[in-house]
Amino acid sequence: MRPVGYLEELKRQADAALAQQGQDIGALQRNALLADSACQSAARYMGTLVRQLNVLQPLCRATFRFDNKHAFSQLRFTDFRSDSRMKKLRDAEVFDHVVLNFNAKTDTRVSIAKDFPPEIEKLEARLRQCGVFYESSVIRDPDNGKFVEKRFDFIADFQATVRIIPDHDSGQIAFHVANLDGFETVSVVFPAFEVGSARLDELARWITGEPNAFLRDGQHLRRVTA
Repeated sequence: MRPVGYLEELKRQADAALAQQGQDIGALQRNALLADSACQSAARYMGTLVRQLNVLQPLCRATFRFDNKHAFSQLRFTDFRSDSRMKKLRDAEVFDHVVLNFNAKTDTRVSIAKDFPPEIEKLEARLRQCGVFYESSVIRDPDNGKFVEKRFDFIADFQATVRIIPDHDSGQIAFHVANLDGFETVSVVFPAFEVGSARLDELARWITGEPNAFLRDGQHLRRVTA
C-alpha cells in the first residue's frame, strides 16, 4: 500500500469540507424555509385577528401602575393593526418581522411630580415603555434655584405590541410582547415548526385575557419590567 501524498491528503480534506459545506447550506435553507413559513402563517393570522378584536375590544386584565397614586385597570384594548416587513437574505425575499400593535386608552390627563432621582428615572422608563408622549418640566425654588421636583404631564393612553422576529439560520421565532400584562416586556423563543395556529391561538387567548398556555415550552423566557 503506497503512502498517501500530501497533495492527496489535502484533496481528501477539501472534499470533506465541501461535503460539510453542502450539508450546512442545506440545513440553512431548510431552517430559512421553516422560519419564513411560520412568519407567513403569523402574518395571515394577525390580519384576521385584528378584524375580530377591533369589534370585540377585549378587556385588559392588567393594571398599568405609574406609582401608588396613579394606576389604571379595566381598560379595553382598541385600535388593533398588524403589519410585516421583508428583507433580503441570500438573494431571497424573506420576512424581517411581523408586528401587532394595539392601544389601551383612558383619555385621562395625568400630572405626576417626583423629587427623588431613582423615582424620576423609573417613571421615565415606564412612560417610554408604554409609548406615552409626555411633557416634563423641572421645578426649582424661586429663592435659591435649588431643584424641587420634576413634573410630568401626559395623556394616559398606552401602547401594546407583539413583535415576531424570525432567525432564519437557526429556524427559530422570537416573540416580544410589550405591555400586555402591565409595564412589562416578555420575550420567548420557539422552534419555527411550533409556530402555527395552535400557538397563535394561545397568544390570542392571552391578548383577550383568557387562560392560555402560550409561553409553555418556550425557550429563553425573559421578563423585563419598566
